[in-house]
Amino acid sequence: MIQLRDYQQELINDVRKSYLNGSRAPCVVLGCGGGKTVLFAYMAQQSQEKGNTVWFLVHRTELLQQTVDTFDKFNIERKTIHIAMVGTVSRNLSKYPKPDFIIFDECHFSAAKTWRKIIDAFPDAKLAGLTATPTRLDGKPLGDIYDDLVEGESIGSLIKKNHLAPYKYYAPSVADLSALKKKRGDFDKGQAEEILSTKAVFGDVIKHYKNYADGKQTICYCSTINHSEMMAKEFQEQGINAIHFDGDTPKKERKQIIKDFRKGEITVLCNVDLISVGFDMPDVDCCILLRPTDSTALYIQQACRALRFREGKTAIILDHVNNYERHGLPDDEREWSLGDKYEKPKRFQEDGTLKIKQCLNCFGVFETGSNSCPHCGHEVELVKQELENIKEIELKEIKRKKKEEAEKIVLDFRSPEECKSLAELQAYARNMGYKNGWAWFQAKARGLVN
Repeated sequence: MIQLRDYQQELINDVRKSYLNGSRAPCVVLGCGGGKTVLFAYMAQQSQEKGNTVWFLVHRTELLQQTVDTFDKFNIERKTIHIAMVGTVSRNLSKYPKPDFIIFDECHFSAAKTWRKIIDAFPDAKLAGLTATPTRLDGKPLGDIYDDLVEGESIGSLIKKNHLAPYKYYAPSVADLSALKKKRGDFDKGQAEEILSTKAVFGDVIKHYKNYADGKQTICYCSTINHSEMMAKEFQEQGINAIHFDGDTPKKERKQIIKDFRKGEITVLCNVDLISVGFDMPDVDCCILLRPTDSTALYIQQACRALRFREGKTAIILDHVNNYERHGLPDDEREWSLGDKYEKPKRFQEDGTLKIKQCLNCFGVFETGSNSCPHCGHEVELVKQELENIKEIELKEIKRKKKEEAEKIVLDFRSPEECKSLAELQAYARNMGYKNGWAWFQAKARGLVN
């Protein structure tokens, strides 16, 4: 029997209301680690008990087994519930009983042809999309597929309520990525590999791991398979038990790797994007980001892998590619939409200062609000760009005030002699079309300025 948490039950009720209000396909949002699979296992069970045929579809082999394990854990019979992979079903639509209800796990992938094929084949079936990041990887909205956005607890709220672990975020730079170019909507993986695959970079990554997370079970996100293999080798040469695996790793071997990692026999698991979405790893204490991405969805999925709750745990996120500058922190409150493209947060506040600061002493990253680093206590000073922003804002304010003062002057002077100040002479000159220096010359001649 599934016992839902309060926020999960509330979200289920909101989804029901969505259907009652005429929605066919709500997109259901719940922060990473909020228990989305459990939530929809419950919904699938409820739908089955009403006599419906339910498809619960995932997009990767690991997620398939995790979903089956969740159903088995709660002793949910699968009489008319069919758990399968999107790709398999899309190629064999006629082999499955016609669905009344289709649940798509990690539905931000729904725009792909295989997903759309299933959606278009059953226009009478109700849909439910499930995700922590309701936007495509390129930031485009999902409103052409889903018709209602039903939002549950955010990542920040789940942390505050002890459903997710708190974290410390560090961003020690290991390479200059300023020349990195984009390719097919994201940063060029091959170019990123080339920049991030030097001995110096490998050395710095491992040094910072030992400094901040030594011995902690870690997922390391790399730019390419080759990069991941090299990173695992470098960890091994430093006496750290690391291994690489990817989508081409044989199924049996992948299963054993995950099993060994869960048992703690592997310390660092290197991959590209394999462990980005829905991957249940409750014992991960650290994430290393070596995969620069322009996708907020991918960033959140990767950075949050270490946030599974455990009593007394504080997760560590090591961002060596400055993803936080592009996307903010993982638990920032974000405005999602089914109709508008997701807009990345602005780096600077209205007063010209950074929204997120970095300590130059310990490389800790945190939200603005204190003059000292919450990680090490070091005083945090304004950086060059902040000083320039503040100066520019002050100059604009001075110009604005001068303009307002000038506009307040009543232009009813018949001659320059009636003007009693430089400002009045300047207003008179503007009204008469005189050159800029005329007012100053007149004011000086009459002793109005020194």
